Amino acid sequence: MERGKIRRRATLLVGAALLGGACVSPAALGRASASTPAAPPRDDPPPTPPSSATLGTTAVFDEAEVMAGIQQTLDRQAAARSTADRDAYLATIDQRNLTWRRIQGEYFSGETARGPRPSATYRVTRIQPKPLDYVKAWIDVIPPGQSLPDAEAVWVFRPTDEGWLHTEILNEQLGPRKQLETEHFTMLYYEWDDDVIDRIAAVAERTFARVSTKTGLVPTTRPTINVNPTYGSHSALRGFGTLALFMSGTDQILIRSLESFGAGATPTGGVPEDRLFVALTHEYGHFVSNIVVSLARIPKWMSEGYAEYVAENLRPELMIGALRAGRNVSLDKASEIIEWGEDPGRNFTLSDIVLAYSESAHATQYFMDRFGQDRFFGLAKEFAETRRWDPSFQNNAGIAWPDFERDWLAWARQRYGL
Repeated sequence: MERGKIRRRATLLVGAALLGGACVSPAALGRASASTPAAPPRDDPPPTPPSSATLGTTAVFDEAEVMAGIQQTLDRQAAARSTADRDAYLATIDQRNLTWRRIQGEYFSGETARGPRPSATYRVTRIQPKPLDYVKAWIDVIPPGQSLPDAEAVWVFRPTDEGWLHTEILNEQLGPRKQLETEHFTMLYYEWDDDVIDRIAAVAERTFARVSTKTGLVPTTRPTINVNPTYGSHSALRGFGTLALFMSGTDQILIRSLESFGAGATPTGGVPEDRLFVALTHEYGHFVSNIVVSLARIPKWMSEGYAEYVAENLRPELMIGALRAGRNVSLDKASEIIEWGEDPGRNFTLSDIVLAYSESAHATQYFMDRFGQDRFFGLAKEFAETRRWDPSFQNNAGIAWPDFERDWLAWARQRYGL
């Protein structure tokens, strides 16, 4: 089921290893939990919002007053998380958008799953006025018992009679999409992202350079990158924690915009572009490999392992921990875990899923090192056509499937000195 032709680039394949971007990247946002500074009582009167006649259209507003109002909302949120008070938390959330309310409910549930406990401190450090009275705020995330941040997030707020609410711009306010052509991509985005689109485009071109150099594959089909600043701006990109997504059967890759809640938090000292680069490289790896052979026709460990291999996202610490503890699973099981994800009927945890991605990436790296990419895709094509796994593997790798399972695990143990 090919969607375009691929020409082979006359360059040597280059490898390395780094951080990754799976189809569903665990959100870094709020993962660090932190102690809560003295927060104002919940029944304190809300701060008086600045005049909406000037906010977001000019720089003529009281920056200190805006930051103080947003900080009060952040403190109320921290107090609600520390006491697992869902109603108090949702009182700080803009209720106009049902998708946004759902996402924030999921976020709160994840943060308070173990009951009341010290919460992260969230501290506003700077702000930027946006159209229609919205304000973009940069937030330091400070872990419990510490005074220094370990991550930074970018959230959006708007003034109301009840104070500043944590929000996203409404879909009907986004307007029509705009288009930007880069050398290798078509970027679709909203005016809201005018201030970050050039940075996103630069990440996309870095992605092309990585994938084309590492794989030698350059698609003649021009992919479209669909940039989304809100959870509701594309119906296929609504899951909490999803940073990027290749839409199989199309030429589209959906991504979260930089400087949005959906983009998550960036570790202190890092830049959000690097996190987007890993996720986008993973999804562009899907785009390229899907042209060679349909992702729907091959095992999940191969499709996700290849994308992680291209993104150089082996997650070695997870593999080492699993091998030491004897928690590693077969590649068939890894495919099952990836396929079902956090489906409640399967009882797979987020840790199970991330480990399955790591194992798939390591197994793919080993296959590439030992047999090469041509045999990898030869295996994928033969199995896609015959649906007979063991003979397909024997024909293309020259060894039996059980022997490969044994060999790649031995290679991983040797790689990490275990």
